[in-house]
Amino acid sequence: MKKAISHQPSAESRKLKMKKIILASGSKRRSAILKSCNIGHVVVPSRIKEVHGAAKRPGALVMLNARKKAEAIAIKAKQGIIIGVDTLVLFKGKLVGKPRTKREAKRMLTAFSGNQIKVYSGIHIMDLDNSKEASGFDKTSLHIKKIPRMDIDKYFRLLGPYDKAGGFSIEGVGSIVFDDISGSYFNVLGLPMGKLQELFRKIDLDLLDFVKC
Repeated sequence: MKKAISHQPSAESRKLKMKKIILASGSKRRSAILKSCNIGHVVVPSRIKEVHGAAKRPGALVMLNARKKAEAIAIKAKQGIIIGVDTLVLFKGKLVGKPRTKREAKRMLTAFSGNQIKVYSGIHIMDLDNSKEASGFDKTSLHIKKIPRMDIDKYFRLLGPYDKAGGFSIEGVGSIVFDDISGSYFNVLGLPMGKLQELFRKIDLDLLDFVKC
């Protein structure tokens, strides 16, 4: 007589699901990406001052900022898995963060028109229960279509809010402007999930074990 195959999660799997994932970022898009994967988490923005240094090593810079964000929360959290993330845009050899004003955002859109930008996202994860951590970054290149000067104001009104690195989202109306993507789409959104899974593996965890079925 064959034994019935159990589809119940193992004790180890249940234990992993009890681990709390803490997203050290106030980004609604990053949280939404985790939610879309049914990955439970709590949001605790780190509010640290990000380092915006030279553009020679953008990958190292976003990883540094991601680590600083994760470490700031680790001091308070004591346990769980912390995910720190930082995203910057490289344009013509210069790093571009979030625009401080609408005027600055409009200048960005005008400058980006007809050009290529590169999006870098750094991730740092910390498993506080096992004192393990890992860092990495992802890079995506994308081209912005040439926007006729007479249409800049119209696009600008529709592309807000301007609360992201580089100022604008690839979603919504942004899908009309951004094309020729080379690399991770989710990296452009601010959380490259393939890279996140890679880092989880490095600290002997599997991101799939945290998906709520």
